[in-house]
Amino acid sequence: MGSTLRRTINLLTIVLVLRESYQREIGDRNLPRMARLSDAELVRQSNDFAIQLYKQVSAETRNGNVVISPLSISACLSLAAMGAGGLTAEEMFGGLRYGKADQKQRVADWYRRLMRQLASDSSIAVANTLYVKEGYTVKRSFNEVATNSFQSEVHELNFAQNEAAAKTINDWVERKTNNKIKDLIAPDMLDDFTRMVLVNAVHFKGSWKYQFDMHNTRSMRFWLSETGSHDVPMMFIKEDFVYKNFWEEGFSALELSYSGSTTTMLVLLPNRREGLGALEEMLPSLNLVELRNKMTKEELVVYLPKFKIGFSLELEDVLTTLGMSRMFSDAAEFPDLLESDEHLKVSNVIHKAYIEVNEEGTEAAAATAMQYYRISGSSMFAANHPFIYALLSEDGLVQLIGKVTNPA
Repeated sequence: MGSTLRRTINLLTIVLVLRESYQREIGDRNLPRMARLSDAELVRQSNDFAIQLYKQVSAETRNGNVVISPLSISACLSLAAMGAGGLTAEEMFGGLRYGKADQKQRVADWYRRLMRQLASDSSIAVANTLYVKEGYTVKRSFNEVATNSFQSEVHELNFAQNEAAAKTINDWVERKTNNKIKDLIAPDMLDDFTRMVLVNAVHFKGSWKYQFDMHNTRSMRFWLSETGSHDVPMMFIKEDFVYKNFWEEGFSALELSYSGSTTTMLVLLPNRREGLGALEEMLPSLNLVELRNKMTKEELVVYLPKFKIGFSLELEDVLTTLGMSRMFSDAAEFPDLLESDEHLKVSNVIHKAYIEVNEEGTEAAAATAMQYYRISGSSMFAANHPFIYALLSEDGLVQLIGKVTNPA
């Protein structure tokens, strides 16, 4: 019998903070066919954003491990985009790969279905909350889309008492991520000019359908480069898995399932020890849904390292590179958020994530926060060198993606 250890992935909430601005003088199968086709296209577009986001983050971290939740980041940004207007809305919808800003209703309808779909999977929990400065009122139209499509809670908060406000937000994130994500937002991010904070949290906890026996875990060599290596705890199992070696493309793919969950983990392993860079360059041309359809089940010997990764970054530079710079500038337009006539811009977008993989399964959590501010033969699959991994929903949506360059 295999040990009942858990594989844990923690996806950090993304926080989006908005502040007052002033002008300076200086997959539901029962859906109709058209809705299903639209959802499939939105999954493809969201995965395009996920891959581009991963590539930018990976480039910034160079040889470091990475774990991010595109689902968390996209949900927070998409909710904010519902309140954007003008060129800001165009940039945000374009950057998120949805197309034009006239897609608002289509995206809102999809998120309503997506949140309902995710709620039916007991292994994953997604939560949104919107904190508004005391005395300010959220516009009725934005409140409706936030609560109905994004299932977001709405709370008032006194941001001037920044220590207490930050504690309230961070406590919410900890609860929603099973205490895996802590101190998401720093008190000095908040002050009397803060008008709204959007927070999204994702938590996943799943046990492998075929668990690795902890007694088979051995210290084995993991190659950091063509010639450099060190020993790491390597898990082992022989079982029927969905797998394919894409020889011409230079990588192999393995799908690992979780018991009682429609979420799966896809592991992409370069055939060469130093092939991660080439695989990352190829990622945008890979349709992960089509890739999975080309894979078949066969008996496979699998070696997979145990790993634990914590990750944190501010996303302004990454999102600017992806075409969403205006929302951080004095020219930002968010006319549909608050009843007040104040101009708002985004001052911070922060993301933290955590993943732990072991013999039993995975637990993951992620959070993103966004703030508005006043403008100022078995065949063998041996993951013994750097690889990419992703958590995918049943319809192929990328919920989490990262790379393991050093599992130690």
